[in-house]
Amino acid sequence: MGEVVKNKQPITGNGVAKVLESNHPKFKKGDYVWGTTSWEEYAVLEKPDALFKIEHTDVPLSYYTGILGMAGVTAYAGFYEVCHAKEGERVFVSAASGAVGQLVGQFAKLRGCYVVGSAGSKEKVELLKTKFGFDDAFNYKEEHDLVAALKRCFPEGIDVYFENVGGKMLDAVILNMRLRGRIAVCGMISQYNLSEPEGVKNLMLLIDKRITMRGFVNFDYYPQYNKFLDTILPPIREGKITYVEDIAEGIESVPAALVGLFRGRNVGKQVCILLFWDTGREKMAEGEEVKNKQVLFRNYIGGFPKESDMYISTENTIRLKLPQGSNGVLVKNLVLSCDPFMLFLMHKSDHGGLFGCYTPDSPITGYGVAKILDSGNPKFKKGDLVWGITGFEEYSIITETESLFKIEHTDVPPSYYTGILGMPGITACAGFYEVSTPKKGETVFVSAASGAVGQLVGQLAKLMGCYVVGSAGSKEKVDLLKYKFGFDDAFNYKEEHDLTAALKRYFPEGIDIYFENVGGEMLDAVILNMRKHGRIAVCGMISQYNLAEPEGVKNLMLLIDKRITMQGFVSFDYHTHYSKFLDILLPFIREGKIIYIEDVAEGLDKTPAALVGLFSGRNIGKQVIVVSRE
Repeated sequence: MGEVVKNKQPITGNGVAKVLESNHPKFKKGDYVWGTTSWEEYAVLEKPDALFKIEHTDVPLSYYTGILGMAGVTAYAGFYEVCHAKEGERVFVSAASGAVGQLVGQFAKLRGCYVVGSAGSKEKVELLKTKFGFDDAFNYKEEHDLVAALKRCFPEGIDVYFENVGGKMLDAVILNMRLRGRIAVCGMISQYNLSEPEGVKNLMLLIDKRITMRGFVNFDYYPQYNKFLDTILPPIREGKITYVEDIAEGIESVPAALVGLFRGRNVGKQVCILLFWDTGREKMAEGEEVKNKQVLFRNYIGGFPKESDMYISTENTIRLKLPQGSNGVLVKNLVLSCDPFMLFLMHKSDHGGLFGCYTPDSPITGYGVAKILDSGNPKFKKGDLVWGITGFEEYSIITETESLFKIEHTDVPPSYYTGILGMPGITACAGFYEVSTPKKGETVFVSAASGAVGQLVGQLAKLMGCYVVGSAGSKEKVDLLKYKFGFDDAFNYKEEHDLTAALKRYFPEGIDIYFENVGGEMLDAVILNMRKHGRIAVCGMISQYNLAEPEGVKNLMLLIDKRITMQGFVSFDYHTHYSKFLDILLPFIREGKIIYIEDVAEGLDKTPAALVGLFSGRNIGKQVIVVSRE
C-alpha cells in the first residue's frame, strides 16, 4: 500500500498539494500543504516533515509556491534577517522581477527604502516600476557599464543589495555600495550556466566599505515561518504587495515551464498547475492505485540544460494510501517551485555537496505546496496544507517530513509559500535582515534583483528606509524593479560594459549592503563600490554556476581596507527564524506594502520549459508550476 509500482522516479520540487490520506499527526485528510513533492499527479511523501500545512486559504493556494512559500521566505530572510534594511536606505535588487526579487523590493518599499531593481527585459523592468512599485529599475542587458548604471541609480550609493545575479553585476554593485552596505547573496544566476564562473575582482572593497556580504539559504529560516507569515499576509490581504504568477496548466506543461524559467521567459512566479480545481480525482477510493504523472530527469548534463533533459511520464502508478506503519505523508502536489539551485542537481556530483544531485529516470525534486491526503506523522493531519521539498509529480509520499512546514496562514495564495513565504522569502529575509543587518538610510544593491529573492530583498530594504538599486538582465525586468517593486533605481547589467562605473553611477557614495546572487565580475565591481563596513550577503553566484572554471575575483583584498563583511549563507540555516519572518512578511503582504510577482506555468508538462527559462533569465518573478488549482 502506498508504494510506487514502477521504477522510474519523477522529478521533485516545491509545490502545493491536498492531503488524500495521512498517517502523520501533523496532517490530516483534506489539509492543504506546500513543500517539496514529486512532480506527478499523486505522491506518497514518506518524510513529510519538510511540508508546511497551509492555514491561510483566503489567498490563492499557488501563492504557497512563491510569495508565501520558499520564495517568500527567501525574500523575507534575505531582506529582514540578512540585510536588516532601515527606513530611508537605498536598496538594489538584481533579478528583481523574480519571485524573490519582486518581493524583496516591495519589502524594502514598505520599510521606507529607496529601491531600484534590475531585470533582463523591458517588460520586466516596466513591471518592477509600474506593478511592484520599485522607485526605479533598469534592463541590465541594455547597460554597457553596470557600474555607471548603478551610479546613475544610486548617486549616493547603495545601502542594501539583494544579490541574485553575480558576475559583473556583483562587481559593479560592490563599487557602488556605501559604507557598511549589506549584500544578501541569494543567488548568482548569471553564473549558473557558465562553463567557467567569472572572476569577481572587487571583493577587496568589502573591507574598505565595511560591507557584509552574506550568503543564505531559505530553509535556514523555516523556523521563522510563522513570523514571516505574520509579516507578509497583512500586506497581501490589504493589497500592499503585488504578486504575479506565470501559470502553466497541466503536468504536461512542466518541462516547458521549467526551461522557460531557466531562460527567463516567464513573467512573474512560474507555477505549473497539475489539475485546475479538479476535485474529481479525490473521489477515488482511498488506497486505489492511480497513474501518477511525473517529471523525470533524463540524465546528467554538462552545461546548460535543455527541455529534453527532462521528460513527462505517466507510466508510474501510486496507491492513494500510505503503507501501514509509515511515518511519512501522502500529498497531492498543488504548486511547485522552479529554483536556480535545481540546476546544480542536474550535474553529476561525486563528492556530495549542499544539494546532492538528481537520479536519472527519477522525478526531479524541489520546493512546493501540497495538501496532505494521508499522514503517519503526528505533526500533520489529513487536509493540512504544507510547503517544503517534494517531487515534481501529481502525488508524492514524503518520508523526510522535517523539511515540511504546515501552512497556518491561508488568507494568502498558496503559491506564496514557494516564494515570498517559502524558501525564497526565508532566503531574502535571512540574507537581508540576519546577514546584512540593514539600517535606515543605507544604500542597498541587489543583483539578479528581479528574481524571487532579489525582488523581495529590494522591497524589504525600501520598507526599512534604504536606498535600493537592483540589477537585472533585461529592460523589462529593470522597469519592474523601478516601477513595480519600488526600487529607487535599477539597471540592465547586460548593457553595462563597465560594471564598476555603473555601480559608481548609481551609488556615488558607495554601497552599504550588497545582496549577492551573481558573483564573478559583478562581485569584483561591487567590492570596488562598497563603502567601509559594508556587508555582502552572499546568497549565490549564478554567473558562475555553468562555468567549467569559476572566474577569479580579484578585489578581495579590499575587504580589509573597507572593513567589509562578506558572509555566505543558506536559507535552511534560518528555518528556526521562519515564524519571525512570517511576522514581518505577512503584514506587508496583507497591507499591500510588498508586491510579489509570480511567473506561473500551468501543469507539470510545463516544467522543463519553465526551468530552462528560469536558468536563462526569461522568468519575471517567482517561477512556479501550478499542478492543481483546487
